[in-house]
Amino acid sequence: MDHEKPIVCVLDASTYVGFWILKGLLSRGYTVHAAVQKKGSEIEIEKKIKEMERVEDRLAVFSVDVLDYHSILVALKGCSALFCCLNSPDGYDDIIVDLEVTGAINVVEACAQTDSIEKIVFTSSLAAAIWRENICSEKDVDESCWSDQHFCRKMKVLQLYHLFLFNYLHTSLHLLFFFF
Repeated sequence: MDHEKPIVCVLDASTYVGFWILKGLLSRGYTVHAAVQKKGSEIEIEKKIKEMERVEDRLAVFSVDVLDYHSILVALKGCSALFCCLNSPDGYDDIIVDLEVTGAINVVEACAQTDSIEKIVFTSSLAAAIWRENICSEKDVDESCWSDQHFCRKMKVLQLYHLFLFNYLHTSLHLLFFFF
């Protein structure tokens, strides 16, 4: 018996990780809602996604603003799962971090309002887990591992990387508290 695969949403499909998740899902026969964040000018990867939509029946592209709850709901309609790949290609400062946290919370709240979403996968970075005392004593690094913000400050991790790391920690910890 041939079972039809569920519809899956990838938000933001125009990020590096999001694009490869999108391609992987399509190659495995999934129907995909590619949610692309409104950024002002169209970047090259967005053009590729739109070209793919013209030839791929199982791909629908949605323009979303993660600060606009309703645009997220439109992209999620009928989807059973979401791969959330929020990150800023322009670097991080306190404003970007706050916007990304708010956006991630909006995404989770929008998922909670649907009847169809069963799973949410937030992509992250190993940087969110490895910066802490005695990391070598860890056998596995998984979702229960978090970088220690005090350790990062003490070690004076490079400023740009530091902001990048804190964004992931800040967003991930806010989402963790949202669920529990």
